[in-house]
Amino acid sequence: MRATLSSLFVGTLLLVCSPSRAQAEQRSDSPVMQAELPEGDCQSLPSRLGAGYVEKIEASTVEAGEGSPAYCRVTGVVLPSIGFEMRLPIRGWNGKFYQAGCGGFCGQVLPDANGYSNGIGVAVRRGYAAIVTDSGHTGSSPGDATWAVDQEAVELFAHRWVPLAYSAGHTIAKKFYGDAPRLSYFSGCSNGGRVALIAAQRYPRLFNGIISGCPVLDLTGSGGIFGAWKLQTNRDSTAPVLGSAFNRKLSFLAEQVRMQCDARDGRSDGLISQLGCPVDVAAIPGCASAADGDTSSQCLTAEEKRVVAQWFGGPADSSGRQLFGGMPPGSEFYWTIWYLQDPSQAIGTQLAEGFTRYLAFSEKDPSYSAASFDFDADPARMTASASLLNATDPDISEFRDNGGKLLLWHGMADALVVPSQSVDYYQWVLERMGGPQQVQSFFRLFLAPGLGHCWEAPSPTAPEDFDPLTAIEEWVEQGQAPDVLVARSSARQGDLAVSEIHYRPYRAGPNVLDGAQFDGPDQ
Repeated sequence: MRATLSSLFVGTLLLVCSPSRAQAEQRSDSPVMQAELPEGDCQSLPSRLGAGYVEKIEASTVEAGEGSPAYCRVTGVVLPSIGFEMRLPIRGWNGKFYQAGCGGFCGQVLPDANGYSNGIGVAVRRGYAAIVTDSGHTGSSPGDATWAVDQEAVELFAHRWVPLAYSAGHTIAKKFYGDAPRLSYFSGCSNGGRVALIAAQRYPRLFNGIISGCPVLDLTGSGGIFGAWKLQTNRDSTAPVLGSAFNRKLSFLAEQVRMQCDARDGRSDGLISQLGCPVDVAAIPGCASAADGDTSSQCLTAEEKRVVAQWFGGPADSSGRQLFGGMPPGSEFYWTIWYLQDPSQAIGTQLAEGFTRYLAFSEKDPSYSAASFDFDADPARMTASASLLNATDPDISEFRDNGGKLLLWHGMADALVVPSQSVDYYQWVLERMGGPQQVQSFFRLFLAPGLGHCWEAPSPTAPEDFDPLTAIEEWVEQGQAPDVLVARSSARQGDLAVSEIHYRPYRAGPNVLDGAQFDGPDQ
């Protein structure tokens, strides 16, 4: 009979979270291992792993190619239901372990996801033994939440897959190399960024360094309140107001917003770096007639202005009380990706509908629609989900005391996961843990003007090619705190593209700065 989640979870915690073992691993100064394994060791790995925590194990050798070393590819299921892929370099293992998060509602094992987001390719190329999972369930797409009718799957997705995958990954690495990893890192973006913060908050003894990108840390606020707000405000009697046809007006809208917000930081450089710049939608040129609205790309209709204003303003209840942050100015280029490509099927719509039907409330209702969300009554109904899913605990003192380092970054033009929640969380940690000087020693936030959500698409306004893994390695292993992330552009798109920019840590305190810190850009 398969073990229950609770018995597996307790056993895993006893294995990986005992103070003596965790502290010993973090103090380890063992040399970097250079694995030279006999041919066939990869194929025999499943038989050497035994039973009790993994099943359906398969292993095969993948030859070197395209900058990647030869590695042992291991796939299977970590009990009770966590699908995974682990890659172990055949030669040149650096002695370290890398665990990746997963985006959306997960449900798929995607080792080759782009960038330093939720994939493991970058880490394997650097010699890491690395693992990625589906977080404990199977889904047809990142927006599929039908699996959440199973509460055990919800608990795994929320956070409990983290120590289970960590334990399995460490065990597999030790069986393969003959020694356990000496250092462990976690990296994730979007939902993976949420889980990265969960790791620091709830499993503070597992990882030496954590990278959290664009985290949907307030998942109930983002998926329930913000998601439903975007859908409801964009309705008229027949079709979405901002539909696929609105794409031709985005350049015009973006330019109007840039004219209002760009220079508020004292320089006109094509990048909006002030948080929450108050966009005056009424000042944007309107269309003289309905016909102009249908044919002109240089004006907004009255209905389009209404929706744009409500998106920038953010969700509110019937009394006008603000419930969540609004769409960040400068994000207009990214509305196409998340909301305007067939709005009924757009990923932003799928995530909102899936969340409100299956994850927001105690009862699961496949017939529910985010269009029915009640901004007066429904936020209070998500209390239980918030306690399970959200990564908003500002007390990360145990992670700090265990020597952990946390690097959080967020694109200021993120239209899917609004950056204000990352800034809010950083402020909460400052208030809880003694202010900037104390917090900057182990936790730094970088805001990236013009950058969208994770690495899903090249940024049309700012460089998106930066390397948080090297930054966290140098912080953990050499004690060099990151004072700058150097970003370079991989795709220039028009006059707004910049080739290089230096992102600086966000610093807040008694005189709170209202924008990002960065040098440049270098045109």
